[in-house]
Amino acid sequence: MESNQIGKLTRYVEENLRASPMAGISFVDARQQRERLSSRQNHVVFGRRGAGKTSLLKSALGVTDHVDVYLNLEDYKDITFPNILIHILAELFSVLKERIGRKHPWYKPSLGAWRVRRRVEKSHNTLWKYRHEPDTETQEIHEKDAYREQMSTSVKSVIGEGGAATAREKAREVTRQVPKDKLEYLLLELSTYKKLIKSISDLFQGQPIFLVLDDFYFVPKSTQPDLIDYFHRLTKGTGLFIKMATIKHRSKLYRRVHDLYVGVERGHDIFEVDMDYTLDNFDELQKFMRKLLDNAREKSGVDESINDLFAGDGFSQLCLASGGVPRDFLSLFITLAKKAANNGQHIGKVQVTEAAIANIGTKLESMHKDSGDEDVILGGYLSRIKEYVYNKKRTNVFLVAKDELDRDPQFRQAIRELVDLRLVHLVDHNTSRAPSDGRRYEAYLLDIGLYDNPRPRNFAQVEPGQHDDKARKDSLRASPLFDLTKLREPLPTKHERDEKSAGLKTKVLHPEKPIQGELGLSFE
Repeated sequence: MESNQIGKLTRYVEENLRASPMAGISFVDARQQRERLSSRQNHVVFGRRGAGKTSLLKSALGVTDHVDVYLNLEDYKDITFPNILIHILAELFSVLKERIGRKHPWYKPSLGAWRVRRRVEKSHNTLWKYRHEPDTETQEIHEKDAYREQMSTSVKSVIGEGGAATAREKAREVTRQVPKDKLEYLLLELSTYKKLIKSISDLFQGQPIFLVLDDFYFVPKSTQPDLIDYFHRLTKGTGLFIKMATIKHRSKLYRRVHDLYVGVERGHDIFEVDMDYTLDNFDELQKFMRKLLDNAREKSGVDESINDLFAGDGFSQLCLASGGVPRDFLSLFITLAKKAANNGQHIGKVQVTEAAIANIGTKLESMHKDSGDEDVILGGYLSRIKEYVYNKKRTNVFLVAKDELDRDPQFRQAIRELVDLRLVHLVDHNTSRAPSDGRRYEAYLLDIGLYDNPRPRNFAQVEPGQHDDKARKDSLRASPLFDLTKLREPLPTKHERDEKSAGLKTKVLHPEKPIQGELGLSFE
């Protein structure tokens, strides 16, 4: 491919890498998920960062068969609960007021629309004023009781009938303390808001109203169930439906309280849409990424084939390095394609690995940003996994016994969060070991960016999708077993690793302390 053609393609991809009101690569709906998301049902879209959640949401919006209100919850991540409820409700009513104005403009008067719009405006203004008040407080209410005391008959007889009637005013002041709670107020107003949403839906001839909550995982885990519970209650019996997007294991959609639960339950209250392309179906992943690039090539006006850019296993390695995440795939592609345009070389396996290693800092930064206080725990787990799998066993895939994961929910949560953070990738969710021992395992792959160099020596890289003529994945099944007790072992220092690689005896010089702390468990 000519360098000017590569420039056109990379410029288009770079300008449209992230979905926004002004840009975004066209969503490739390989799984027909857009139609599902447009139905009258509550949906949660799961996907890792860069999986295309926002692109899917926005591709399903803007059509004429529904009214949509889009909110990115990253804008509200620093707002405490229940204030975040007030902000979302206020924005919901603000947008709906605007939509009513478009549907029923002032020059086409409608008494019903005017009344509903006034109610919406009143609710919005009340919420907007209320947001700055304390979450809870005790108010002192001062009341005055005044009454009139008429003069008695005996007094009247002394004055005489013709005298002026007199009276004496008495008053007393009563002070009482009344507790005030924002959440209680919002719960009391819930029925009012539901009636209002029904009236709005009627104005739009029964069209559904979609409340789109993007990047839900930015809301603190501790309050996620309470937030989604309120809006789920708001949807019952109304024309409102929730469409939310989040990272699966950074989300907690419900919390059990004795025999009751707060939040929503998947498959009952809300239905799942999975955006992730995992490495356990590598052929499907490669086809999807090829469609993604071909779509960008056509939109950018490039006529030449994408195949001209790659050599050997370059494209396969790029799909592997992306971990199945479209944005990671396209971001690495931009870097590699620009280098190819400058030096005239094709994109090969080594070049992809180099680019992935150079990009690992971005992923680790995302771990810190998305995990909050849990990044130290997750980082410690990741270091121990890499030490055993990459440094000691010199491979990139490891097995974990399913029964051990069931006994250790802390690590189960950690490994799934590392998958969501694109630092570890699921290769097979249910496999056996070679030789078979009757147990079932999950197989995971280290991100290529975690390699120490692009040409690791004495290293056996397991390729997803590899199998013999009988469809057996013996190379994957023969991968080392990661014993969860290793998570409590101290990590060797860099000096120890250098000595070990030189074949010298080593001892623990400065062992790290075992990992302490707990991860917030999700609904899984």
